[in-house]
Amino acid sequence: SHFEDADKPVIYASTAGFKGNNYIGHEKVIDAIIDQYLEKSDEKIDGLVNIWADVPYQDLFWLGNIRELEKLISEIGLTPNTIFGYKRGIENINKVPKAQFNLLVSPWVSLTNMKKMEKKLGIPYLHYKTLPIGAYETGKFLREVGAFAGVDEAKVEAVINEHEDYYYYLIERYADLFLENRVINKQFSVIADAQYSLGITKFLANDLGLVPAKQFVVDDTPKQYREVIKEEFANLNYDLKAEVVFETDSYKIHKQIEEHDYHGYPLILGSYYDKELTEKLKGNYLNISWPVQDKVVLDDFYVGYTGGIRIIEDIYTVAVSRFN
Repeated sequence: SHFEDADKPVIYASTAGFKGNNYIGHEKVIDAIIDQYLEKSDEKIDGLVNIWADVPYQDLFWLGNIRELEKLISEIGLTPNTIFGYKRGIENINKVPKAQFNLLVSPWVSLTNMKKMEKKLGIPYLHYKTLPIGAYETGKFLREVGAFAGVDEAKVEAVINEHEDYYYYLIERYADLFLENRVINKQFSVIADAQYSLGITKFLANDLGLVPAKQFVVDDTPKQYREVIKEEFANLNYDLKAEVVFETDSYKIHKQIEEHDYHGYPLILGSYYDKELTEKLKGNYLNISWPVQDKVVLDDFYVGYTGGIRIIEDIYTVAVSRFN
């Protein structure tokens, strides 16, 4: 390539549209960085963790989410390193090989990258399959990361307790509103990529006790990951189980939603394409994925304890506005 002698490193990735979607494209970009630029390092920085999560620009909350994951990791005494977003560039890329481990927060995207880095750079990885949203999953996430990193258990529990105290304080103040039947939806469906579909389903079921109807994963998840993701959807609290459908065709998704008995108004969390159908079913609709018309997001996020509170605010704002 004619960039080889450039002053700055130039990394080449073939990401032509016909070779897959943005998720596969994202993997190819990270692959190119690993293959063409990163070298194994003898120096390891204790407590340094590379975090890999949402595909940049692919979802509304990617920037806020990654910053909030950094914050949570810092609170348990680790040093986060990420390479996408504000002031995260070549300096952070150079630190990647020096990390104690890679943390992948994603059902499937970038798992191949983690395996490649383990092989080429000798960096172990922790694969956390669910985007942690709300108290239940974020506590589980912090405990798992803490244990993997060898962080003192008491330190992790202290961080969790402090967050949970505030989280439940907020929820209790509004408990009456949540319990009003005219506001709450009995069943919900999420129409999004695996990351959001799984993360939001677990949150709504485990933290709020809402009943999952069918959930739809629209990112064309490669076949080899689907069983594991299905198991995650089946593993919810209160003996709840969510059926998941891998489908990229909006028409087919809408047909299945129309045919489902939601026992009242459905709550549908999806893209702008899903708004009209939800209105037809007299349900509550929340725009959480592209295309977006009902929301402006600069650096808001749905991850962590605060992210759970944000989703509750968004859902109940939509619900309450119906009756005003």
